[in-house]
Amino acid sequence: MNYRYAIILALIVSIFGLSIAGMYFGGNAKSITLEDTTNFVIYQSKITVDNICYKITKHHIFHQQSLDETTAFKYMLLKKVRLPPIIGAILVGLTLSACGLMLQTLFRNLLASPYTTGISSGVLFAVVLVIFINSFAELLSAFGTDTVMIAGWCGGLLSIIMLIIIALRIKEVNGVLIVALLMSYLFGGIRAYLIANGTDVAIQDYFNFVVGNVTKIHLNDILPMTICTIIFIIGSIFLIKPLNALLFGEKYAKSFGLNIKNIRVLILLLTSFIVGAIVPYVGLMAFVGIASPYLARPLIKTSDHRWLLPTTMFVGVVLMLMCHIISLKYWVPIFYIYGLNRPAQVLPIGSILDVLGGIIVIYLVYKSEKKIKMY
Repeated sequence: MNYRYAIILALIVSIFGLSIAGMYFGGNAKSITLEDTTNFVIYQSKITVDNICYKITKHHIFHQQSLDETTAFKYMLLKKVRLPPIIGAILVGLTLSACGLMLQTLFRNLLASPYTTGISSGVLFAVVLVIFINSFAELLSAFGTDTVMIAGWCGGLLSIIMLIIIALRIKEVNGVLIVALLMSYLFGGIRAYLIANGTDVAIQDYFNFVVGNVTKIHLNDILPMTICTIIFIIGSIFLIKPLNALLFGEKYAKSFGLNIKNIRVLILLLTSFIVGAIVPYVGLMAFVGIASPYLARPLIKTSDHRWLLPTTMFVGVVLMLMCHIISLKYWVPIFYIYGLNRPAQVLPIGSILDVLGGIIVIYLVYKSEKKIKMY
């Protein structure tokens, strides 16, 4: 028990340290030091706590310190430019890793994830329609906001509807997985046709979305992403007991008094909701949903979702923050993209995540003497 608390605490401390490092390395302004970044985190934390307490008690608990012009400018730069990608990486790590765990438990398959089950494919399909077909973009532009975001939400809704229909019609969970996988191939075939007939500009826009990146997240995007994440986490907590029952098979879960169809629909509904809400902001992050649960299981040494779910979430956040830092700084002296005379300033975090996560998981599988198990 104490060991598991220590693991979770170590992950939380790692997240805090990586967040500060990510903000420090998140730009080219050399005047912002590591001390400035740390002081900003402390200052912003005090402001946030004080504002919450004031709304509840109508009293301030911290003295509002005045900032000189230079410090105020640095803090503004950190808040508006460097902080949003860090928060975005944290939210993506929390949600997509938990989605992967829940889908792996539901389908009893270690390869199940939002990407392999077709949830992300619905989002990507809708985004492709907007990028490559002008009439769809004009239709969604009536909402007065980013058409790619709206398309992503519509694609997530499409995935929700299709997966719920499948889950209600098919009795066997493996049948649901197969149909969902075929659905992703269907979306992929239509995407390939549109890409083959698209313009160079549209193809570049599509590529920028597919590879995934948190650096395009703005401060205004944080609130809706956070609200959706809170809803998802609350829903995940209520699903812990059903997920534990599903570990022993659907027959045992039925004998436990669970309605399998309802649980299946709830899991698919919750995962589709959060993927449709998060992916439009950051693009595809396929590997985090597969790698995080696998890395968390030997770390926490239990299949109990009371421990496994938070551990998986924190592992996902650590992976995202590590890959974000690497994509910002450490790859530039080595790789040159597409034969350009200079390297791109930021490598997409999705590609770093695939490479780093793949190496880690392959190494662990190679070193493991036991068969890979879910439970």
